[in-house]
Amino acid sequence: MHTSLTQLIGAAFGDAQPQSLRPVAGRRRKKVWELPQRWHCALVGTCLPVAEMRKLAARCGFDERDMNDYTLHTAVVCSCDSRSEFAEMLQRFLDKRHAAAVARFSRVKGERAVLDLWAEALAAGSDVAGALWAAWSHADLGDDAGKTIYGDLHMLSHQVGAAVRADLRQLEQLKLDNARLRDEAQALRIGLSSAQREKDRVVADLQRRLTDAEQRAALLPRRDLELAAARKASRDYATVLDRANALARRVDTLEERNAANARRAQQLAGELIETQDALAAAESALELSLGIGGCEGVSGAAGCGRTCPAEAQLAGRCVLCIGGRTNLVDGYRRLVETQGGRFLHHDGGQEESLHRIDAAIAGADAVVCQSGCVSHAAYWRLKEACKKLGKPCIFLKSPGVGSFARGLAALSGGAREAGAPPGGIPLIVAN
Repeated sequence: MHTSLTQLIGAAFGDAQPQSLRPVAGRRRKKVWELPQRWHCALVGTCLPVAEMRKLAARCGFDERDMNDYTLHTAVVCSCDSRSEFAEMLQRFLDKRHAAAVARFSRVKGERAVLDLWAEALAAGSDVAGALWAAWSHADLGDDAGKTIYGDLHMLSHQVGAAVRADLRQLEQLKLDNARLRDEAQALRIGLSSAQREKDRVVADLQRRLTDAEQRAALLPRRDLELAAARKASRDYATVLDRANALARRVDTLEERNAANARRAQQLAGELIETQDALAAAESALELSLGIGGCEGVSGAAGCGRTCPAEAQLAGRCVLCIGGRTNLVDGYRRLVETQGGRFLHHDGGQEESLHRIDAAIAGADAVVCQSGCVSHAAYWRLKEACKKLGKPCIFLKSPGVGSFARGLAALSGGAREAGAPPGGIPLIVAN
């Protein structure tokens, strides 16, 4: 599987005739100039910050002040092809900067162990640059494994770029919403201020009228009528005051609603980022799984990268998935149907009846169980049913689409190479 993947990556990036790693005596770590030339661009771009690159270039005599970042990057990459002053200085810089990662990788032996450490660092995303340098310079890493790391790094750059673009679009939308809410709040504040001024004016006018009425009442025999008019004006003031109070309460309500909308927008933004990350990871795993079985032309050139129906791995077989996340079921179905199979699903006893598991297993050719997403009763029931009916079954610890794709590959690979054992059933537990 690794050989096919590295061949496809090499064909995609123009490495039709891959350059093998130069032999290194004993278990000595590889130097920068001993790595294949096609890795130098990714190594310098990932592990050497632009500011540090300019410092090292100036110390080696480069006229870096007249170069933009890309021109200087190109010159630095070309200087790594052979043992030079810059290449030796870069070797010392990378060993010192990523000493912790180099020490961690140096404690393992064998190509498989190096790839496992790289996969852990890539999944964690904490120190990808250090892990890249420690893995590529490891004494036990071969050319095919190095191409695998190169492909992972290439896909990571696509995912990071897509995530940044999505974040920028979301940020721009949030800025527009924030500006709109600020304008609405400002309009409400202006309205409240106007209402307050109107209230003050009415109060002052009523006070003046009340004073005049009192004076006329004291001076004129018709004071009773004037006092009645003053009382009416007072009632009018109460109406205006009630309206002002209602406007103030409306402002308080709108401010509370704006605050709730802001919290909801923040929550939706977090959920959107999590969904985009999950979809990006699922699509990456799905593309890697589908890209391995691509068709080839008559001349033997690299294929189209898609699984052709004539070469579908499942060839009409029915795959039953028990458990898994509800929002990933369409991904499981797409993966099975793209490989020429039929897809069934049972939620593992969450809502559907456990009695339907036996009938579903009987109608399937193979079973994939998401063991972390089913009940204990469903787990033991399907395991006994698979043994009784002689159905191949694989148990997955992770419910992701990538894990499901690897489970299908392990299941179909085991069936092709060994077949079902006499009187038994292949039961596999995968990560």
